[in-house]
Amino acid sequence: MATARSRTIPEEQRWFGRGRPGLEALGRVLAGAWWAALTTVPALLSAGCPQMLIVKGATTAAGMIADDRSLSQQTADIELKAGIEQALASESTALAASVNVDTFLGRVMLTGVVPDDDSRWRAARIARQSASGYEVFDDIEVRPGGSLTDTLEDDATNKALGLNLLANEGIASQSLLHRVVNGTAFIMGEVRDLGLIESIRSVALQTPDVLRVVPHITLEQ
Repeated sequence: MATARSRTIPEEQRWFGRGRPGLEALGRVLAGAWWAALTTVPALLSAGCPQMLIVKGATTAAGMIADDRSLSQQTADIELKAGIEQALASESTALAASVNVDTFLGRVMLTGVVPDDDSRWRAARIARQSASGYEVFDDIEVRPGGSLTDTLEDDATNKALGLNLLANEGIASQSLLHRVVNGTAFIMGEVRDLGLIESIRSVALQTPDVLRVVPHITLEQ
């Protein structure tokens, strides 16, 4: 298991914020995008906007802003994600097609929509077995029929969320991964301080069609 280098923000403070100049953030994101392209990971797609990485999942796309991870950390997260996705596909192609897997510094976030509790339990069990010793967040939604309301709408909302975060110079350099599923914005990453927590929370909730925000954020040491 990778050595933890951050502490978890208390529940009442689990929003995020950090400020550095927007140009610095843009340069760091572009560097991350260039490295990702070189790795030729099939799941990595360009969204036509140089400031954001768009990572395709089972059902929706995730955005990444100002990735602070080292190349080795990014590689480890990609391998962890791929292992979980392969295990899900081995269990059930339908289950794998319904569950998004995102990883950041060894932390795993599961999102998506499944038809019943058993499917959700199976997906979480497989992920925890594949990522033994790592933290796994089970944010999978159970809904009869097991389908998203509007995948294209969620992708558009997620892209708008990323652009809104980048448009704010005070928060554009946050190291955050975000994904919108059925109107809920799931956010995972790291921050250096808590000073901009409410500002970024406001940006997320004021983004059209974002109904709620579920953060999994740690404070960088």
